[in-house]
Amino acid sequence: MAAGFSKVRTIAITSGKGGVGKTNIAANLAMIFRRYKKRVLLVDLDLGLANIDILLGFHAEYTLRDVIAGRKEVKDIIHHGPDGVMIVPASSGVEELTQLTEMQKERLFKGFGGLDEEVDIVIVDTGAGISSNVLSFALAANEILLVTTPEPTAITDAYAMIKVLSKKRRDVNIKLLVNQSCSKEEAELTVKKITSVTRRFLDVNIEYFGYLLRDPNVPIATRLQKTFVKEYPNTIATTCLGAIASSFLKKDNGTQALGIEDYFRRIADEKNMNTLSLNS
Repeated sequence: MAAGFSKVRTIAITSGKGGVGKTNIAANLAMIFRRYKKRVLLVDLDLGLANIDILLGFHAEYTLRDVIAGRKEVKDIIHHGPDGVMIVPASSGVEELTQLTEMQKERLFKGFGGLDEEVDIVIVDTGAGISSNVLSFALAANEILLVTTPEPTAITDAYAMIKVLSKKRRDVNIKLLVNQSCSKEEAELTVKKITSVTRRFLDVNIEYFGYLLRDPNVPIATRLQKTFVKEYPNTIATTCLGAIASSFLKKDNGTQALGIEDYFRRIADEKNMNTLSLNS
């Protein structure tokens, strides 16, 4: 059985292609939510290229792989990062996360369920692209933040992601963020290109949720293995992301929240649905 009603909010951050700054946004958004006194759990579910630990400059001694194997419990692998952000590190290549035995599933579900009283917001960093893992992790969340850039390839891949997600769930909640934009006008043009096509061919309305301007301090912070919002609190990227975080919190009143255990159970449900559709 699911854990029941919870006020925990789950936000999956994903992208159609790699290299658009998805993981950086996930980590920095978690930091900004902490400024609003929100208790934040940052979960690395980029199973192909898990690297939140590298981005934040710590070594993950234990990961989700250890939980799945029964060597550790979820609470044992949580790393307490900058400003109290709780981090669940993944291990690259842990594809078996969505192919678990019933015993392994229950171990994972119950472990995360125990965190419901300690967390307000869960940020999930998924992989990039339209693999079944990424789709399941995104669709299980309350909200999906889709990151793109103004580059033509990123726009094309963002559209592909929207197409696949909307086919799997008509009521999917997708928010669009344009990263690495040269100006507000370029970001708005990027969104117009995507939304005009989605409305015409998919009959899907995408919510434009903001943009991050190109900022030389972002790659500097990344090389230092720091978050740019902490290392450069007054830089333009921090200001832009702060506005996005504020928009999330203002729209909190209409969100149907679910617990962390429920989120992982929904991943299992999504995988089951995907398997059934492939076999039908």
